[in-house]
Amino acid sequence: MFISGPIKAYKYHFRIWPETLCQVLNVLATVRFIESVEDEIEDFNSIVKVYEVIIFIRLLKLLVLLYEVKAMAVIFDTIKSLIGPINYLFAVMLTIFYVFAQIGMEVFGGKVYSNSPTISHDASIPHYYYLCNFNDIVSAYVTLFVLIVVNNWYIIVDMYVDIMGNRGWRYFFILFYYFGVTICVNIIVSFSIDMYQSVSRLHETKKQNRQYLKQLAE
Repeated sequence: MFISGPIKAYKYHFRIWPETLCQVLNVLATVRFIESVEDEIEDFNSIVKVYEVIIFIRLLKLLVLLYEVKAMAVIFDTIKSLIGPINYLFAVMLTIFYVFAQIGMEVFGGKVYSNSPTISHDASIPHYYYLCNFNDIVSAYVTLFVLIVVNNWYIIVDMYVDIMGNRGWRYFFILFYYFGVTICVNIIVSFSIDMYQSVSRLHETKKQNRQYLKQLAE
């Protein structure tokens, strides 16, 4: 009972986490302050920074008051309800990212770099777009993320078409757009909207039940 109580408290009451973090940082900063020497200005400045972080975290606790606003309460409950089911959708998204990243590294790896002649002589390609490459797994993920948010994706596609010298490589990006945006992103958005509507109806039902019980009590 003594152990299960705090565990349940931390599991179901998120408000405890910021205060616990503040207390841990407060203890560490106090111990550090006691152990530090007065002449060590750098240590003193680091301790002050820790206390500033503590104050900032405690100010964030004011966001809890937003839960009293009906619209914000619905949004918070929607996010809480989405955490579990949406993990599977993100797993599917990461799988698509991984497959296309591996294919991209095999096909386009090492062909896009800062001094690439094709990019240097093409005025239609903005500066620093060479960073959208498939030279490594991290860069591939970044490039695919830029494509999935549809941030000037046609410029990136044209850049790779010019480098490869074949318009057929457009189908690689079209397939990623189809699986990533048309299917996965739309499913996540529609699932989120449906969850929001369900939570909103649940709040309305609770409100009506509360009013009905209030009328019975009167």
